[in-house]
Amino acid sequence: VHDFEQDIVTCARGISKRYMGSKRRAETLEQIALTIFDSMKRVHGMGRRERLLLRIATLLHDCGKYISMTHTAECSYQIVMSTEIIGISHLEREIIANVVRYNIRDFDYNMVRMETELDEVTDSFSGQNEVMLLIAKLTAMLRLANSMDRSHGQKLKDCRITVKDKTLTVSAEYSGDITLEAVSFEQKAAFFEEIFGIRPVLRHKKYV
Repeated sequence: VHDFEQDIVTCARGISKRYMGSKRRAETLEQIALTIFDSMKRVHGMGRRERLLLRIATLLHDCGKYISMTHTAECSYQIVMSTEIIGISHLEREIIANVVRYNIRDFDYNMVRMETELDEVTDSFSGQNEVMLLIAKLTAMLRLANSMDRSHGQKLKDCRITVKDKTLTVSAEYSGDITLEAVSFEQKAAFFEEIFGIRPVLRHKKYV
């Protein structure tokens, strides 16, 4: 059986390469974001398709830097919206575009741009509220994953993530300093908790 999902991922990687995205950085972010997603299966209520959208968002999260370092969020949004991605509907592309946009912008439900008429029932989503909530969920996951590789050093790439008693615990073993990641993690934790009702906590255990 042909893996059409992998075709979509390959297409997204090709787009990232076209806009000079870092392959190593994208792979690290992809691994962390999907670990977060998989660890929360019993909580977030999302499925395989939403996991794919998150995966694509991680690959394209900073494509806008190719155009502007100061307006990365808006440029990333425009690139995703103007690029056809094989196997992805227009609505799904809008979802991805908004996730990469709000990865580094303050999230505002009233400012989320949607060209698709969301008042009508679609094949995948029941209406506007569900789509907006999905964008918020994927944004929260991408932000947290991004914070865990803030220095682009892949320090927390192999961390373990568990969810218990309204707490998402990230257990990391790294011999060096992760101050930058820890500060960024704490900054992104508030939005994550607001969306999921789960508090992210970073536990760092140094090894020799």
